[in-house]
Amino acid sequence: MFNRVALCLVTALASSVSRPAFAQDRQEPPPEAVEFFNAGRAHYEAGRYPEAAVSLERALALDPGSAVLLFNLTRVYELLGELDRAVTYGRRYLGMVDEDPPERERAEQTLRRLEGARDWLALRGSAQPPELRQLAPRVIVRERGVADTAFWATLATGGGLTLAGGALGLFALVRHNEAEDIAAGSSADVTRRQDLRDKSQRMALVTDVAVGLGLATMVGALLLYLLRVRTFERTPETSLLPGRLELRF
Repeated sequence: MFNRVALCLVTALASSVSRPAFAQDRQEPPPEAVEFFNAGRAHYEAGRYPEAAVSLERALALDPGSAVLLFNLTRVYELLGELDRAVTYGRRYLGMVDEDPPERERAEQTLRRLEGARDWLALRGSAQPPELRQLAPRVIVRERGVADTAFWATLATGGGLTLAGGALGLFALVRHNEAEDIAAGSSADVTRRQDLRDKSQRMALVTDVAVGLGLATMVGALLLYLLRVRTFERTPETSLLPGRLELRF
């Protein structure tokens, strides 16, 4: 068990936020342990947390009864994100502060925080627990409107007929204008003029038919979309747990 001065140093380390301090027991540890401890502190202050962990591990192997080393290792492994190791050393540290209720309470709070963070990261890493995936409700949804191959083919056919009719109507207008531009004169001019008029009328008739069929086909495509219903399964975008969870600090 470490003495009161070491405990105060540990308490100061626990309460520090901006720059966690290192502490060292007042007991007489082996000289090699002191050297490793000082090396760990230097690595820590320089931000070299992996090297700090190695040095503190070596110091602890030589001085296994040091609560300060356990506390510092808990902190270093937390900074490294190795929460399993941080929890292990945090539990060992907790077992060494039974005689100081305030410090034990702080150690318990720290341990609960580390265990909670570890469990949360484990849950997050698995994306979604298998039991929740199995229990995820799936509902049958029916929606009006089916845009399948038949719909698109019918729509494309109607659109093609309408465009073709429009183009043919343009040619009919051109032929009609050419006929009107021919001046009345010889019989050949009259014949050509009548021939152009007949062509323009036939084109106009075909235009009317093509445009009419095209528009009717497009209306059929619209009805084909609206009058059919598709059925599928979907997972509701709602919470799997009833109610809402409240955070407590």
